[in-house]
Amino acid sequence: MHTDPPTRRTPARRGSLNDDNDDDPHNSLTAMPDATPKQPPTFTSCLTIPVEGAVPIERLEPSSRPNRIDVGISAGPESKRAPRKSKTEALVALHNHAQASDSQEDKNDAIAEDVGDRVKLWDGPAIRVSPSLDMSSVKTPNPRNSPSKPLERPFGLTDCPTFRPTPEQFKDPLAYIKSISENARTYGMCKIVPPLGWDMPFVSETETFRFKTRLQRLNSIEAASRAKVNFLEALYRFHKQQGNPRVSVPTINHKPLDLWLLRREVKKLGGYDAVTRGKKWADIGRLLGYGGIPGLSTQMKNSYARVILPYEHFQDRVKNSPNMSINKHHDPQLKTHQNIQTKSGSSCNGAKANGDDSPPSSPLTATSSPLSEPPDESERLDHKLRRTTRQTSQEQQTPRRTAASVNALMAGTSNGKPNPELHCEVCHKKNRETEMLLCDGCDCGFHMFCLDPPLTTIPKGQWFCHICLFGTGGDFGFDEGEEHSLSSFQARDREFRKLWFQSHPPSPDDEQTRVQNGDSSKDAPDPAVNRFGDIVVSETDVEREFWRLVESPNETVEVEYGADVHSTLHGSGMPTLETHPLNPYSKDPWNLNNIPILPESLLRFIKSDISGMTVPWTYVGMVFSTFCWHNEDHYTYSINYMHWGETKTWYSVPGEDAAKFEAAIRKEAPDLFEAQPDLLFQLVTLMNPKSLKDAGVDVYACNQRAGEFVITFPKAYHAGFNHGFNFNEAVNFALPDWLPYGLDCMKRYQEHRKLPVFSHDELLITITQQSQSIKTALWLNPSLQEMTDREMETRSKARFLELGEVDEEVDRPEEQYQCTICKVFCYLSQITCSCTTKVVCIDHIDELCKCSKSSRVLRKRYSDTELQDIQMKVAERAAIPTLWRAKLGKLLAESARPPLRNLRALLAEGDRINYPLPELQSLRKCVNKANEWVDAANTFIIRKPSRKRAKRVRGRPSAEGSSSGSFGDELIDKPERGLDELYALLREVESLGFDCQEIATLKSIAHDAEETKTKARDLLETVTSARERDAYIQECERLILHGSSLNVHVDEILEVEKIVMREQLLKEMEEDTDIDALSLEEIRHFVARARACNLSPDNRFYKRLDGRLRAGEAWERRAKEVLAKPQKSLEELDESIKAHTGVAYDADLLDRLVTVRIRGREFERQATAWLIPNGAEPKPRVQDVVKMVSRAEKEYLLPVLVDLRRTVDFAVDTESRCDAVLRNRYSIQPGEETDIFAIMLGWVKYAKEHLQIFSLPNSERLDQQLAQHYRWLETLPWYCRQHNQAHGQKILDDVVESTRPEDDLPPNDEYFTCICNNPVRPPAPGTVSDAVQCDHCYARFHGVCAANGGSCPFCDHQHWNGSIHKERNWHFCYLPTILMQAPDITKFYCEDWKQLEIIVHRIDRLSGVIGQFLSFAGQAPNQRAEYIPQVRHYMRKLYKIQFAVSPLPEVSFGLDLAGLHRILAGQPAPIRMKKRRRPKFIFGQDIDKDWADGTRCICRGRTHYLLGYPTVECELCNKKYHSGCVFAPTDATKFICPLCCLRKNRAYPYSDVRVKHPGMYHHDLCIQSDPYVISQIMLSLICMLIPRRCWTRSARILYT
Repeated sequence: MHTDPPTRRTPARRGSLNDDNDDDPHNSLTAMPDATPKQPPTFTSCLTIPVEGAVPIERLEPSSRPNRIDVGISAGPESKRAPRKSKTEALVALHNHAQASDSQEDKNDAIAEDVGDRVKLWDGPAIRVSPSLDMSSVKTPNPRNSPSKPLERPFGLTDCPTFRPTPEQFKDPLAYIKSISENARTYGMCKIVPPLGWDMPFVSETETFRFKTRLQRLNSIEAASRAKVNFLEALYRFHKQQGNPRVSVPTINHKPLDLWLLRREVKKLGGYDAVTRGKKWADIGRLLGYGGIPGLSTQMKNSYARVILPYEHFQDRVKNSPNMSINKHHDPQLKTHQNIQTKSGSSCNGAKANGDDSPPSSPLTATSSPLSEPPDESERLDHKLRRTTRQTSQEQQTPRRTAASVNALMAGTSNGKPNPELHCEVCHKKNRETEMLLCDGCDCGFHMFCLDPPLTTIPKGQWFCHICLFGTGGDFGFDEGEEHSLSSFQARDREFRKLWFQSHPPSPDDEQTRVQNGDSSKDAPDPAVNRFGDIVVSETDVEREFWRLVESPNETVEVEYGADVHSTLHGSGMPTLETHPLNPYSKDPWNLNNIPILPESLLRFIKSDISGMTVPWTYVGMVFSTFCWHNEDHYTYSINYMHWGETKTWYSVPGEDAAKFEAAIRKEAPDLFEAQPDLLFQLVTLMNPKSLKDAGVDVYACNQRAGEFVITFPKAYHAGFNHGFNFNEAVNFALPDWLPYGLDCMKRYQEHRKLPVFSHDELLITITQQSQSIKTALWLNPSLQEMTDREMETRSKARFLELGEVDEEVDRPEEQYQCTICKVFCYLSQITCSCTTKVVCIDHIDELCKCSKSSRVLRKRYSDTELQDIQMKVAERAAIPTLWRAKLGKLLAESARPPLRNLRALLAEGDRINYPLPELQSLRKCVNKANEWVDAANTFIIRKPSRKRAKRVRGRPSAEGSSSGSFGDELIDKPERGLDELYALLREVESLGFDCQEIATLKSIAHDAEETKTKARDLLETVTSARERDAYIQECERLILHGSSLNVHVDEILEVEKIVMREQLLKEMEEDTDIDALSLEEIRHFVARARACNLSPDNRFYKRLDGRLRAGEAWERRAKEVLAKPQKSLEELDESIKAHTGVAYDADLLDRLVTVRIRGREFERQATAWLIPNGAEPKPRVQDVVKMVSRAEKEYLLPVLVDLRRTVDFAVDTESRCDAVLRNRYSIQPGEETDIFAIMLGWVKYAKEHLQIFSLPNSERLDQQLAQHYRWLETLPWYCRQHNQAHGQKILDDVVESTRPEDDLPPNDEYFTCICNNPVRPPAPGTVSDAVQCDHCYARFHGVCAANGGSCPFCDHQHWNGSIHKERNWHFCYLPTILMQAPDITKFYCEDWKQLEIIVHRIDRLSGVIGQFLSFAGQAPNQRAEYIPQVRHYMRKLYKIQFAVSPLPEVSFGLDLAGLHRILAGQPAPIRMKKRRRPKFIFGQDIDKDWADGTRCICRGRTHYLLGYPTVECELCNKKYHSGCVFAPTDATKFICPLCCLRKNRAYPYSDVRVKHPGMYHHDLCIQSDPYVISQIMLSLICMLIPRRCWTRSARILYT
């Protein structure tokens, strides 16, 4: 996990920028620092690209600024857990000398003056960005798009291995890392590409995610470059303090001499004296590039002696001086410069706030460039109170550098009390303040006579002590950048990359390399290549450009890096259980939030979360942003995942080469390490991989892309840089193999007095408390043993000093057991004293306080016994596998055939050990094999009960259908295994190599079996007489009884058994002389015994038994065949039952035949009774008949069942159809009649004629419904008895025509006066009309319509009271009742009912409308003649319907309408007003002709240059106009011309319109003052004043 240093000032930003030229080092040593003329220095900063959303970080005022401390030194007197390396904002340089009061513009100008010409990349407004990041604009994981590979990496580096685990291997991250560590550890790091399908989501809110950046100047990070800067700066200070501020840089052959390189080469050859003695000055000149120059050796020697040698002599004198040496003995309680370097680096204000009275620490340097001018007062605002009297020599030449002057000032501001902190750093005395100098770097005092060499006068200008002089550059770090959102940072990176590579394109050779590598042939975009216009930039190009900028002395590039963004504050990019509990990836083991707490990670035993170590940190990079060489805190593992973005290049040095790496970088820049021994802890130093390889260090590299992991291994140094905008997340973890590395790191931290992150010893103790497994004990025991031995040795030292001791039961806070001196966590024991709250380790007991040692106490967390018990328990658990192996080895060594019992016990003990034992599987295999042998041996050893000879069995045997062979097996039950198998077992055990009691028992059984076999052979060979037969048989039985106890099959014993069985069988057959009475089973039993004992076939009993057995088995076969048939006939059953007479039969089988026949007869009787009913029994239900027939058909084949099945199927079909009809689910099938009622009648008729034997409820219900249907049909008024059907279609058509809702209002045509629906129009000229007019209402009728009734239907009530006969002479009010009385099947299937339903609904609506009208018009005020058309309209509808319409039978709406009509028709006709025509304009464009281009524009075709000009067309008048003439856009979708707007009295949207008359106005309309008219007023005046013939006017239209 790469980290970044604290916010600290770079050399280029240190020091004053406003001194006079007299002190300007650019005019002295640094005027020409390089060996060859080069391009002028430039400074390029990404901050010159303004971006919306980027906020400059506000600098704190000196009073509130965080204390700046050296990263290698403690954070304060109250010891605390160390932050992650230099990752905490509070961990900065010794003092913050930032010019907080200066404006940003002044700073930028100062920087430009310092480092060269500022290159301004952007000269426009701030780049606009969206609030949230567009994820499609960044590179995301795409495993199918593989990047191209360069032919060779820069510097010839080898790539670290890349692993691609399978989905199964990927399930357990730590197990997988452990499996690859043996290979990957030798590279220091490795890359892991997840399998396809694994896609970790990015869950950060890009709109709210904001972070702070740090500024990195690339050419200030490289070790050699910074060492050179520091050396030249210290050299300039030295010469300036020696009174020679303008020492010139020597030139050789018109080339300035590189002093730093000269000094380094001289030191490599042994120093000045060694080079002089060896006469190697000429060689050094050639090494520096000076060849063929006369007197080169003398020039080189003189230059060194004049400029460098005095500085070295002063440096050696300081080191060797007993007073000024840094390593001399001093009082730890005295506030000296030396103590400041080893105590808190807090500022003056910060120290007082914390109750610490120590003086402020030295900044070591405050300059900004090589050999630059010293710092001015603005950079020391945090020491303003003590520095107010100080001014530069150019400002005031009065003496002001003595302690007396400072105390005088302090007395005026502090109630007259002298400053108690002013004392001499050499003699530690506070006297003679007038002769005490104050260092401008650290504010420490020095007596002028204590210095070496002593000073006689106060120096002019600034003066630095020897420590500040030699410690130049110690506060190097990174400045704070700006606060960004992801989108603003992306915008700055994108623009910076584009501008940089467009101005610094890669060389053509690099592009040729990419083409040769096949990048240009890929269809998909190459992740390793970016394009900026025509510029193609590969990963190799970026890597070369990065190292060029790092090593460039004249080209300074400043970039931002969003490093160490706390996921606890800003949120992790991966889902967590707290933020996304439902996301499956929140529980994924590869989630970086979960890796530190996985079961195999040791960091889960740390009691608190450590940000960046157990809690992930995120990193947002831009192009060229870098993380310097470092290894992880406590040498732990780290895992880094790239969510998205550009490539990140990593470099690694394996842990085995860590010492070589440190030696190489120390050799490259020894001065840096001399000033800062803990430089590698600060993450601010790079070194070229090529230089490391040349020094013999193995360096490896890899390019990490989106969706890939990078693992770094313990103690491995790593560094790298970013190729562009990307987002990474990293965390630490530790495996058991890390413990030795962690111990080494703890010791190294103690040596360098660096704050550890956690207590190594406390971690070990916590592991013992929380994990008691053997697996843990095995890897924990060595480390725990070392810790116990080390602690016991510490306590022995303390007891030798006779310190008091005290035990504590609970843990203290970490700051209470941290050594104040070396910062190590003394968890197990600490040295303390009652006079202070500080604690120390045993090595620094003398520095705790000034009390006597007897007053100091050894405070122990665990007593010796408790500590040793903890270690002993772990050691015992760790020794369990070893002890078990020792037992196994001892058992195998004691005997070649160890007892099986001991092997089993050892196996059970191994199973109880919860740890994998490789030998356990072999032992288990051996014991299992032995157990199998013992089980086989027990088949001979375990005796079965003695067998009895079978007796005669009467009745049914237990086994049905047993064959003669099975009886023989029962009678002669021999053991399963014989002597051959017994001897095979004995031979097998000889090769197995174990011993047990079964072996001896088996050998004894084999011996007895051999003896029994011999006796049986003797009996079989003996020939006896009839008188000795009984004794012989008894002897055979005794031998058989003995043989059965052996449990071994012996063939001879079987033959002896046959002899005994034969004798017994003959006796039993002689007793049972009635063979014919035996059952088939008894005969079968006798025959089986005879065959088993080899009875002679000629025996008379055997012959009779065998004959009856054959006849009985033949009958049995026939009977079983009959019973086995799926369908049995009664004839076959009768035949089988009769055939048993005279043969031996099976009584059970015969009973089964009889039972089956009885059940068949019953089925036959029941079916016959249903087919031919006698009338006395009730009719069966169809379901019962179907159930019985289905059950009978499964067993029997009966003709009567076939007839019954056919009949009942018809009944089932009929019932199902009737049920479907009754439930309204039936639809006419193809091929059936269309009249469904005729179909139903057919079903009912068939059921009555052919299915009377069944109970058919559905058919009967349908029959009743049909009768009701036909009775209902006859109730319809339009039912025709002649045709036996209802003729309602014509009535329905008339009703539908007359009841349309949209036709409720009368037509507007004045000629609609007839009773029909056709107008009575005047005849054509020359023809005679047949129309007739009513004398009362003046309605005109067609001649045909008037002939029907002979009178006016509107006026004559006889048309409506029934006097005139009509075909439809009924009343509507009865139809709803008829509709409701219809049966269900009528409503479901009858078209006449549906027609009636429509008629009723539509007439009911019309009746309501007419009734409402009559109610309104029946009132006298509403009886107006204007309602006559409405009355006639309703009467036409009723006239066409013919039958009476009203809700009640005694009411007729037709008669009521006729009466209303007579009343309305008798009123006078209303007077009609004639319509007046609206006046309108006629414009000149209306009378013009179309122009040549088809337009009718207001220009009237008089402007020739408009020919072919774009036109628009009016959507109302369809005339075309030039778009320029009417000011209309050519792309207007809806355009209305100005003329149409005037006519419609609308406002024209594109311009103001005015109208002008072409000639004279009417005398009342003329307006002399204005030739234009207002169209609205003109139209109204014309209507009032001008006759109709003058309404049409001509006008001209104009625009303003």
